[in-house]
Amino acid sequence: MNRRSVIIAAAGIVPLSGCSISRSESGNIQIANQTGQEVWKDISIQSEGGLFSEPETVYQTRTRQPPTTSYRSTLTDVVPPGKYEVKVTFESTETDQQSGPHTTQWNPTGEKGESLIISLGPDFDVEFLTQ
Repeated sequence: MNRRSVIIAAAGIVPLSGCSISRSESGNIQIANQTGQEVWKDISIQSEGGLFSEPETVYQTRTRQPPTTSYRSTLTDVVPPGKYEVKVTFESTETDQQSGPHTTQWNPTGEKGESLIISLGPDFDVEFLTQ
């Protein structure tokens, strides 16, 4: 192979390196805390498992969540496409109010901007939505 054909071959490969033909996005979680107070949020996500695998915890966090009156905070790239069970619990940092655990099934498909929305209402009621 001569030098010219090696350069042409390399030029054709370099633009394709680092990208995949069938690209999928990871699922995001958006949190809306409408209680007017800071809360602790516990989120645990467990994979469904399969024929040769057991369910396993793929994401787990316990963090403080400030009130969100006109926006939702976002946890990005939480899980790849698949089938999951999401469990969430909220506790007030100021009082003894709490909510949960609440669970839902979530099946992110890899679409861009796909999110599970967890909304905590003023009375510590929880609603799950998808976007």
